[in-house]
Amino acid sequence: MKLLMITRKVDLEDSSPAGFTYNWVKKIGEKLDKLYVITWQKSNRGNLPENIEIISLPNNKFLKVFVLQFKLLKILLKVNGVFCHQNPEYTILSAFLAKIFRKKIVSWYAHGTVNWKTKLVLVLANKVITSTPKGFRIDSPKVSVIGQGIDVELFKPVEKKLDHQDIFKMITVGRISPTKDYESMIKAVDCLVYNGIKNIKLTIIGGSGLREQNVYLESLKKMIILMKLKDKVKLIGEMPNEKIIPYLQESDLFINLSQTGSLDKAILEAMACGVIVLTANESCNDILPRELLVLDSHPKELSEKIKMIIDMPIEKRKEYIKILRQEVVKNHNLNQLAVKIIAQFE
Repeated sequence: MKLLMITRKVDLEDSSPAGFTYNWVKKIGEKLDKLYVITWQKSNRGNLPENIEIISLPNNKFLKVFVLQFKLLKILLKVNGVFCHQNPEYTILSAFLAKIFRKKIVSWYAHGTVNWKTKLVLVLANKVITSTPKGFRIDSPKVSVIGQGIDVELFKPVEKKLDHQDIFKMITVGRISPTKDYESMIKAVDCLVYNGIKNIKLTIIGGSGLREQNVYLESLKKMIILMKLKDKVKLIGEMPNEKIIPYLQESDLFINLSQTGSLDKAILEAMACGVIVLTANESCNDILPRELLVLDSHPKELSEKIKMIIDMPIEKRKEYIKILRQEVVKNHNLNQLAVKIIAQFE
């Protein structure tokens, strides 16, 4: 089978939240005779298999649309279908020619937002695939829930000593944005320190790009200084997806307070690495034990949940680590996801 995939960017060194796409392309391409990938931004094919062809569109916004149509005219005759990954615009811009050439369009969308673009995608695509029931919130027979895609051969646990005497290492990963509610995490650390629990550390991995995100980042830095938490909370910026793995593997707890409503890949990556997760994300209600859900991200309540996990018996922690890893391997394995995506075109 031969497919065309349209996505934002393919680059192993990509430090943005879309850095995982490189491994998605690799796994899907390994199972095809040929995979053409048109990328909205300049990409780097790295060591991808030879049967994967990367085609980057020009930087100019208007020229992108024109060149995309030209590339579609050249490629559509050679492929069995089009896989539009993430952005609704890719489906909208490719649907006209795909339908003329009678090629099936399968669109991936995994976000809580519903707007005119998502509604139009549902009309134009033959199938819409998503990670969880909350990943695409329009009821339709066209929609299939197939899980997320975590490379469990990369994101895996390492042997580490669990000891109540060691520093309790907490981590969170994601873009620096108010939607992630990092200030509540920092205030929770302050609550713990105030109550005598000082053997703790929080690492925040993520970058800011937009102006309002930069303003938010500066406010977090000031908060850390004012609360005298410079030795407890570390902001270490963004980094490529695979370089985050060692940070996850050495951590005891992953915190996610995102209110986007979609299943955050970073949560599953942490689970795959053998890290206990504490989250306010409603998309995790069906995959996590109730104990690991934060119903209210108020700093005091969050600090109490963190303390519960700090005080948890080591054997109980090990049990949770095993359960969370198994959830990802069973239901969100990238190898399985690649097979499911390709099956949509059969």
